[in-house]
Amino acid sequence: MNTAIYNVGQHRRKRHPDNPALKLWWENYYQYMWVQTQKGPLIENYLAKLLDVISKACQDCNRIFAVRIDLRFPKGMQAELIDPQNAIISAFLYYLQLELDRAGTKYTNKFRNVWCREQDSSVNHHFHLLLLLNGDAYNGLGYMDKSPSGDYGYNNLFHRIVRAWAKAIDYPQENMEGLIQVPRKPIINELATWFFRSNDQTTFAEVFGAASYLCKAATKPIGQGVHCFDGSRK
Repeated sequence: MNTAIYNVGQHRRKRHPDNPALKLWWENYYQYMWVQTQKGPLIENYLAKLLDVISKACQDCNRIFAVRIDLRFPKGMQAELIDPQNAIISAFLYYLQLELDRAGTKYTNKFRNVWCREQDSSVNHHFHLLLLLNGDAYNGLGYMDKSPSGDYGYNNLFHRIVRAWAKAIDYPQENMEGLIQVPRKPIINELATWFFRSNDQTTFAEVFGAASYLCKAATKPIGQGVHCFDGSRK
């Protein structure tokens, strides 16, 4: 990763060279919580948004289920032609809300999210997300492989996520394997999911640190006329 573009001589830039409204964050801690700066500076504006979204999720519910996911396009699909301005991530969030509504749990189906758009050396861009759900309704992803019929027809959370992404990109369920990934937690080799109480500051900080990866300046199309970071607003 070339961080030289974020330097002026021997000095670190305070603002992004392609968008001066974005402040660069170089420190390893933000609001006393560890953040991931191993790939260069983060965007302070994004960190503030991430903190706000997680905080509001904790205000919504007594228990939270949080999960990091990555959404990718199939090989051969020209994502730039069908998704120049991130309409597909909006469609995914819409379809996921429909899936949660159809689950029919007695608890609120409202969820919060933070997402970013990135592209490094791959042909297509991809999305990283943090999803924050009501922990009384969901405390895990459930079975993550295909059903015996070859699709993702189970009523667990992971299959609902797969179906929402399949609808967003208009792609057959049976071909969705590998397009939704759950990364591993930083430092420890576990899937990036957390089930915690809203007053659990230790786990709050763990979730924030893991999701700070979304806030890095690297590999984002900043200054190219496309929105590359957003989150729940209400």
